Formats: sequence, C-alpha cells, structure tokens
Amino acid sequence: MKNWIVNNFWIKIISLILAVITWFYVNGELYKERRISRELYKASLAEKKPPSEKTRMNKGYITEKK
Repeated sequence: MKNWIVNNFWIKIISLILAVITWFYVNGELYKERRISRELYKASLAEKKPPSEKTRMNKGYITEKK
C-alpha cells in the first residue's frame, strides 16, 4: 500500500503543483471572459435608442405612426 505512494513521489508532487497552477490560470481566464461579456452587454444596452416613429402592434407587425 505504501509503495504506490512513495513510487515516483516527486513526479506526483510536481504533477499536483502543475495541476493546481493550471486550475487557477483557467479560472482566472474564465473570470476575465465573464467580466468582459458583462461589460459588453451593459454597453449594448446603453446604446439602444428609444423607438422612433415606429410602434409595435398587438400582432407583432411594425407600422408607421401617423
């Protein structure tokens, strides 16, 4: 039982450290992507203009306002 833990011990430690570093890196990149997406979404909402001369009718048709 103890042999499988001690066998290639340093390789296992290095692999664990690399896995943890990779995990933190990927999570950081995902956080950045979510933040950028959120900022772009907010910016797109701010750029929307109010409806001009068009109104939406009950059936979904768009007609000119008279």
